Amino acid sequence: MAGAALFGVALIGCSAAVGNVNAPDQAAIDKLVKEVPVYDEAQLSHAANYIRVGSVDGYLCFRIVARSSDDAVIMILRQKARDIGANGLTDINCGRGPSSGITCLASRACSATALKVVTPDEAAN
Repeated sequence: MAGAALFGVALIGCSAAVGNVNAPDQAAIDKLVKEVPVYDEAQLSHAANYIRVGSVDGYLCFRIVARSSDDAVIMILRQKARDIGANGLTDINCGRGPSSGITCLASRACSATALKVVTPDEAAN
């Protein structure tokens, strides 16, 4: 994602750094994916071991028009979910994000529901 810049607006549930962001190391990405997995409705339909904590949203702004993946924005959602004490995401929706002329030619935005899932190990304690 060369040339990508992380851009955010200070709103409830939406924060991000402005400027060029170095790509995180793969170990940090793997850890976050493990700590905050994505659950689909089929996985949650028969489960009683979670609560919906709240909503998280975010977007990535690109200074050049480029084909982008939702994966980077979903990583932002994972970070935000972890920051509010959640350990899972569901109901992820992504689409075109805001643009603001020359500073943001294209962007991807995503939102999700943050979950607190209680594992059998946690329930035993």
